[in-house]
Amino acid sequence: MLNKNNKLIRKLFFHESWDIMIIKNNSHSFPENTLDILRNSKAQLLNKKYTFQADPFIIEKDDKLYVFYEAFSFLNSKGILRCRTLNNNLDEIEDIKLEGFDALKCHLSFPYLFYLDGNLFMIPESSERKEVILFKSTEFPVRWEKVKVLISDAEFTDNIYFTLDNTCYLISTTLKNEMVIHTASEILGEWKKINPLLKLCNYHHRGAGTPYSVNNKNYILTQECYPGSYGKSVFIKELVNINSSNFEEKLVANIDPKINNSEGIHTLNFSNSYIAYDTKHLIFSILSPLKKISFKLLVKYRKQFFA
Repeated sequence: MLNKNNKLIRKLFFHESWDIMIIKNNSHSFPENTLDILRNSKAQLLNKKYTFQADPFIIEKDDKLYVFYEAFSFLNSKGILRCRTLNNNLDEIEDIKLEGFDALKCHLSFPYLFYLDGNLFMIPESSERKEVILFKSTEFPVRWEKVKVLISDAEFTDNIYFTLDNTCYLISTTLKNEMVIHTASEILGEWKKINPLLKLCNYHHRGAGTPYSVNNKNYILTQECYPGSYGKSVFIKELVNINSSNFEEKLVANIDPKINNSEGIHTLNFSNSYIAYDTKHLIFSILSPLKKISFKLLVKYRKQFFA
């Protein structure tokens, strides 16, 4: 009975809070010592400004660290994209809202970044619009412009783009955590869904960060998700094979919340000198029931708006 009451109290009066952690380390060799560094290095918590500060993607440039992330508040229950700038001592210099996304009018998160032909691009998560949209940086880091809707009429989350053997790949997940793979000859070309034979190490497919190629091996990061809950841990997987016929992955490591005694972790990225990840804690609030109801109503309203 006590256990049931505790679960009820936890469900009603606790809500998730996400924060971003930064580690400065010049000896990181992915994936060999990634877990060791996460477990044994001091991580700096970014100053708390929003209920959710999550999905960090980082760029190291001009002796500064730029942390692109989702900022979420229960006031409007909608994520926006921001960039926190730090110097090489990890002092926070500024925090700016990214421009060029307001017209989407939807929840935004997972600001997936990549360079192509010397230009910086982003594919944010915009599943409420049922679109996968490509943006280009026009004035780093603040201004962005919409380039093209890559895929429409689909609620895909946390999309991962990469090229391999002269083929462009886009790995997405549905709201039911089903993996969907599209290919194209080039990023602005026609994207076609493929259905390869899957050889999986687990059934956790949702993107958790940038894919990496190290020593002729390709790696992807995915997050541990369950119905009604996401972001328990991050899996590092070797992408053994991917083409129109076959998809094969192999588990390399699992990054769990024990690294900082939290409730979860669901995004991890790194640069030459830094590692960034997000971390979940449960916060008690007497207003949690109202916050959760408000969130559900606003999400439902936006989905009806985009229907």
